Amino acid sequence: MIKTFTQNELVQYVYNELNGKAKTQLETALLQDQHLAEQCAELLIAKANLEQLEKGPREKTISAILSYSKNLSLQH
Repeated sequence: MIKTFTQNELVQYVYNELNGKAKTQLETALLQDQHLAEQCAELLIAKANLEQLEKGPREKTISAILSYSKNLSLQH
């Protein structure tokens, strides 16, 4: 009998946080269950897309902080 896996377990697998027996069972299930393999592939694509996102504040935010800091220092 193949174990049923949760979305959380798939996410753990995608982020390489699933260890031991659970990882082995999931990898076996991925070979035998096309739907599960498709779900895992979708999560891998989503992870790759998230990693490509620009990380950091917008230029407008940086300018506002610098302007506030400059005005604050002029007051003292």
